[in-house]
Amino acid sequence: MNENLRRKELADFLKSRRKRLTPEEAGLSGTDNSRRRTKGLRREEVAVLAGISLPWYTALEQGRDIRVSDSVIDSLARTLKLDRDERVHLYMLADRKVPLNPIADGEYWEKANPELQRIVDQYTHLPAYAIDGQWNLLVWNQTAAELFGLYPSRMRDCARNLLWLLFTDPVFRGRFANWETSAGKLLAAFRTAYARRMEDPCLSEIIGSLAEAADDFNAIWERHDVQCLRDNLFQIQHPHVGAIDILSNAFYAAEHDDITLVLYTPANVIDEERLKHLKNRSKQMLAEAVSLRA
Repeated sequence: MNENLRRKELADFLKSRRKRLTPEEAGLSGTDNSRRRTKGLRREEVAVLAGISLPWYTALEQGRDIRVSDSVIDSLARTLKLDRDERVHLYMLADRKVPLNPIADGEYWEKANPELQRIVDQYTHLPAYAIDGQWNLLVWNQTAAELFGLYPSRMRDCARNLLWLLFTDPVFRGRFANWETSAGKLLAAFRTAYARRMEDPCLSEIIGSLAEAADDFNAIWERHDVQCLRDNLFQIQHPHVGAIDILSNAFYAAEHDDITLVLYTPANVIDEERLKHLKNRSKQMLAEAVSLRA
């Protein structure tokens, strides 16, 4: 974006949000509104509430070439009562890196998981799963369960972190025909994501735990390879349908920057037929399980 245009957009956005906020909404009690020509806060009120100088804030609304810090942006966002999307927009207009939200808490996932589950279940014969910013598996469909060995009976007793499964779980690990090549690709994608969340202590804990639990993790991690999660070819060896070549496709949720939907597509027609056979096998196993419970 042209810098002059960016500064004008920033100025206009700040003015629009200042003018829509009443003194009462901003926490200014006892304000005499009879002398106000227009609704909304005055510049000096925003400056005081945000803890910045009036000349400096005025320069922002005038579109002048000044730099703003993350702390100032956050202070303005709180003062102007910006919602999550507006806060992100403010960061972008100020030409600053948008801080990622912390990993969502358990209560959030309890509400979000059914929606995510419905999304991955729409891909009937394509393996699909969703992971969070720490690469914990949130949901997966039946085809992914069959392809990678993500069976509920096993997952209750096993960590759901994708990296932990890759390096320590014999079933998940054993599904990759060329494990070292596949592990290198996945770990390179994880390091790419890690650069965005290096301040997350949970990620450091995961890396430290894997370093102690798996020697081959250290060897690959020390390469410092980086690679996007999308457009990677993985060779899977399934015990019942044989070899399947799949391509990974990563989609990042617009509403939640800590969720990634990973969808695998067949590399060719033969692989597509084998995935369909895998889906049918999964449906049959599910039906048999239901029948046994009945």
